[in-house]
Amino acid sequence: MNEAERALIVHTQSGAVEGVWCGDRQVRTFKGVPYASPPVGDLRWRPPQPPVKWDGVRPAKAFGPRSIQFDRDIASISYFGPEPQSEDCLFLNIWTAAESAAEKRPVMVWFHGGAFAVGSGAVPIFNGEALARRGAIVVTVNQRLGVLGFLAHPELTAESPHGSSGNYGLLDLIEALRWVRDNIAAFGGDPDCVTIFGQSVGSSSVNVLMASPLARGLFHRAIAQSGGLMAPLGKPGGGSMYVRAIGEKFGERYADYLGARSIADMRAIPAESIQLSWPSSLGRSPVTVFDGWFLPEEVHETYKAGRQAHVPLIAGSNRSEGATLPAPADWPALRRWLDSEYGAHAQMVLDCYGETGDASELGRLIRGHITFNWQNWVQACEHARSSDSNVYAYFFDRAPPLPPGMPCFENRSERLGVFHTAEIHYVFGTLNARPWPWRASDYEASETIMSYWINFARTGDPNGVGLPEWPTFSGPAESVQTFGDTIRSGAHPLCRELAMWDDCMTQLRAAG
Repeated sequence: MNEAERALIVHTQSGAVEGVWCGDRQVRTFKGVPYASPPVGDLRWRPPQPPVKWDGVRPAKAFGPRSIQFDRDIASISYFGPEPQSEDCLFLNIWTAAESAAEKRPVMVWFHGGAFAVGSGAVPIFNGEALARRGAIVVTVNQRLGVLGFLAHPELTAESPHGSSGNYGLLDLIEALRWVRDNIAAFGGDPDCVTIFGQSVGSSSVNVLMASPLARGLFHRAIAQSGGLMAPLGKPGGGSMYVRAIGEKFGERYADYLGARSIADMRAIPAESIQLSWPSSLGRSPVTVFDGWFLPEEVHETYKAGRQAHVPLIAGSNRSEGATLPAPADWPALRRWLDSEYGAHAQMVLDCYGETGDASELGRLIRGHITFNWQNWVQACEHARSSDSNVYAYFFDRAPPLPPGMPCFENRSERLGVFHTAEIHYVFGTLNARPWPWRASDYEASETIMSYWINFARTGDPNGVGLPEWPTFSGPAESVQTFGDTIRSGAHPLCRELAMWDDCMTQLRAAG
């Protein structure tokens, strides 16, 4: 075996893995590495267990299967395409340019989006090669999703020594971070310099792991891109979280729907039937629960009291977050939606936005602001107020050059603007993963953003030589870094709308 071949074999605590070279042999990638035991059979709906050890050298040359999920691909703008899938899905992927285990490079662990229902760490625009070339060790993670990842049920709560059920997909992320702590040094990474970063529900996962005591000490920086769980539970914009008792009721109703009399019966049902049979009458499939163990309290309350992880934070969102969201068809439908969501506060919303123009466009704008923009805004404000760590806030305002007439989202490609997920290509340096008419300025913007992200992962401060200064953020009146055609710092471009949502959510929270 020559030196190049030996470099592709790394010994983890579970056994040796053999990766492959990327392109010019500067970066090695290790794909489909198990970080936990297969969550099947009696391990379905239990916290993840350590991976099973193996003898010999395990090939790590292909991505492992993702969690079973519905197909969801929205033309060429989206990043959800076909992949192998299985209930046995707890795999991660590593990109490293380190030449020895002694280099101790900063580690960046990515949590994918997809509403806790779809997605994986194998999506082409999450390819970690470009960031690895610039000095980071990049890890992407698969987790349990949907019913398999988030079902709560009284019987599961009773069998848990912690009196908890649900959140298994988030416990998977913690197990992946434990694997990184115990193994990443062998790939040239520093287990004491780990950044978690994610987008959409991956950003919400970052937010939740900052709030969970179970994740404490497993990461040292955090980047939250377009997502959070900061609204009052059960209120508009609360997104993806229930109290445990409500989650358990959904679990009981689903068991009844399947004709299962016990969790043992549920564990005997084929995984595809469990995952793909959730009826629309129950609403969206299971999501995060405030369970008293993984999450001892509401996420917002944790931040308010300063009990979240005190680590440096980058938090931000995109201008046109709501462009791809469903919206009411006309003004009467918009008013009915606002009344049902906000009741007595509906007029407050309309007074802020006005009652002219296209009702569907306004509905998308409102949904985007409360579902994404406000979530990261209040996360940044509360973390700056209640922690002793630096916060850096951003607003992404650069529209990718979509091909003219590209069919997507009701043929609305010309109006998508800076849509939800638009920043990911720039963060990962994966513009070429989509055949769009990228400009030289797009590649320059990507280089700048990657430099900020890697500097932050290395030191907790995104600033560096040759980069426009990014000031720390201390509260609503302080500087936000806007990434547009140019980079500038100043007040948040949506400060008026965000102030209204602060007021609205404060009133909703007070009303109980």
